[in-house]
Amino acid sequence: MKREKHQIISKSRREHFGAILFRERPAFAAYVNHTIADAYDVQPMQGTIMQKGVFTAPLDAHLALTTRCNMYCKGCYSTVKGGIPNDISIDTAKAIIDKLSDLGVFSLSFGGGEPTLHPQIFEIAAYARQKQILPNMTTNGLTMTAEFAQECDIFGVVHFSIHNMHDMEHIFDAIHTYKKVTGKKPGLNLLLTSETLPHVDKILTQTRKAGVNKVLFLRYKITDKNQHIQNLRVDDQLCDLPKIIKNLSWANKRLMFLIQCSLFEILAENGFSTVKKYFKHDSNGCQGGNAFIAIDIDGMYKPCSFWPESFGSVLDLNFENWANGTKLTQFRNMRQSNECATCEYEELCAGGCRLLY
Repeated sequence: MKREKHQIISKSRREHFGAILFRERPAFAAYVNHTIADAYDVQPMQGTIMQKGVFTAPLDAHLALTTRCNMYCKGCYSTVKGGIPNDISIDTAKAIIDKLSDLGVFSLSFGGGEPTLHPQIFEIAAYARQKQILPNMTTNGLTMTAEFAQECDIFGVVHFSIHNMHDMEHIFDAIHTYKKVTGKKPGLNLLLTSETLPHVDKILTQTRKAGVNKVLFLRYKITDKNQHIQNLRVDDQLCDLPKIIKNLSWANKRLMFLIQCSLFEILAENGFSTVKKYFKHDSNGCQGGNAFIAIDIDGMYKPCSFWPESFGSVLDLNFENWANGTKLTQFRNMRQSNECATCEYEELCAGGCRLLY
């Protein structure tokens, strides 16, 4: 199948430390100092506010396209079976993308529900590219036919999700189809629950054989949508996660392991790595309301997809209220205890996952 060629997105943004240089392919986001920023002639966007520890705007936005789903996984934090399905309108999506473009956001990650069920997903993705924002997507893979995969070439990165062992029955066929049609290597999101943690070895063996090169480990979280589910949490076992990941790294050298921000404090507390290596690999704790925001189908934003409270309409977001907004500032400044101030990991951890306070 002949694939449409898309212009590679390459952009930059001035920050308090220098600048961020972003490129779709080869994929990187480089943080550089002022000398390099000046050499590349990276100019501040009009109205930006430079302050240490806070980006001038989000780097990435997570956009829910729909509340529809074709799986309704047990313990889902977002959708529940029996709810009224709803899609973001094309006009709302384009207005949000215009706003994010004005703020200098680099990428837009489509979620849901199941984002591939939105009837205009590719039109929305194409509009993001038109505005020099890289569209990415996370999917359960059930819609990944060869025809659908061909359209998915519009995305920079596609991640497939495993939430339980039943997903194994279709996910790797979907990955194979996507790879064959697009020629791109996808990523895999692996939710750590009581159903998946005992089988991580098996899952990663299949992942490696499928040609996936990146695996993102996700922590199971409780929201108002799944608080009645009590038997999926594995927080009491996560103190062993550093040892588990190190052993898995030796057995799966062709895989890059990525760690969700909510797992950082567990790794830090249990001696997974040194502070120097964390800095080197840009590994961080909570970056909600700073590096990224989440936006729902009504255009309301919050600092994290799991946070229960919206902070307002994203269409009202500007450089001033991003830098100094009361709720965003309070969220960024949350700390689990007074001991955070003296912890060597504090700058990276940022006080730990706010959902666990």
